[in-house]
Amino acid sequence: MGVADLFKTAPKEVTRYFDGKASLPTFDWRDIAPEEHAFSFTVAKSAGYDILDDIRSAISEAITGKTPFEEFQRNLMPVLQQKGWWGKALAIDPETGEEKLVQLGSPRRLRTIYWANTMSAHAAGEWERTQRNKDFLPFLVYTLSTAERKRLEHEGWVGIVAPVDDPIWNRLYPPNGWGCMCGVRQISRSEAIRLGWREDTPVMPLVEKPWVNKRTGETRMVPVGIDPGWDTNPGKYRGQNVSRFLEERLGSMPADRQRIAIRDIVRSPLLQAMAGGKMPKSYLPVAQMPGAAVEALGASTSVVRLSSDSLTHILQERAERGLNLDNIEAAIEVITNPAAIIRSASTNAVALLGKSSEGFWWRLAVKTAGNGSEWWLTSFHRKSYAETYKVIERAKRAGNLIEGD
Repeated sequence: MGVADLFKTAPKEVTRYFDGKASLPTFDWRDIAPEEHAFSFTVAKSAGYDILDDIRSAISEAITGKTPFEEFQRNLMPVLQQKGWWGKALAIDPETGEEKLVQLGSPRRLRTIYWANTMSAHAAGEWERTQRNKDFLPFLVYTLSTAERKRLEHEGWVGIVAPVDDPIWNRLYPPNGWGCMCGVRQISRSEAIRLGWREDTPVMPLVEKPWVNKRTGETRMVPVGIDPGWDTNPGKYRGQNVSRFLEERLGSMPADRQRIAIRDIVRSPLLQAMAGGKMPKSYLPVAQMPGAAVEALGASTSVVRLSSDSLTHILQERAERGLNLDNIEAAIEVITNPAAIIRSASTNAVALLGKSSEGFWWRLAVKTAGNGSEWWLTSFHRKSYAETYKVIERAKRAGNLIEGD
């Protein structure tokens, strides 16, 4: 599969997956759990060298510009050599304190880095596209590898048919190992039946074996035939992590990773699903409150949530004015970078006013709850500049302006 073919199907989804990652220097690829790779861009043995952003930038350009490996290597290799990240060198393993002779940059390593990042980004982008199309193409079928040397185990999976949301795709979604060029094809229910799928017949179970991560001591069960580290679905793991972050991790993440996760949520099918009534009685984190508002109201978090009930109400209330989900996404931008923050009559709420990237002025109402442990977006209204100016001036006179001029 050529690079042009690799990225022609879902470029926006592919680039969003890669660009959403935070850079994380490591000593060994096993230092990062498979699910963590959905959020982190890392290169083993990069710690201590100022090269991670150079490699990341080159990969990003390769994904966006459909750059072949040869050009990627030709452009990046001199930069890495100049910074000393090339050949073999002695390095201290931060896990053990031992000095080891390690391989830094090499043509083979660059090919591995290029392949792993472009293929995982492609897989995540394809998964997002699959989720969008599953209402009319609700099945996936495993397809034969295009590689010259095919693995026997992978050939045994060819023809497996299962619904898009079947758990088997948590583990079997390609690529399933280093150099794996297997694929899946999204198909209709009628084609799935023609290929032998039956609702009362379970999908072939995957045989698993224990794999010990010698770096961490952790033992994980990995399907036979799938290389450790490739036994995940990059796109689905990102979605699963997003959901888990809602309750467990988002509040404890550093601000930069918090922004990445929240931005992904707003741009992902999750917000569309909630708007379509597919996530009742739920909520999503959609923005970060400015520090001035957090401090003024004594809140303990900056994460702003939007509930399914509020989203439904906002969409219904604004439908007659022609406002839609795209307008909501644009208006949410104002929370992060408002022109003014005003304390509302209610002591636990603020209004944020500002101009979105669409060029419209907005007024958003956000309130705290849970003794300042939660922020909730409750409403938004489109305003003219003149109206916005009057509101800000009135707040100044009343002494309610928290920030802005």
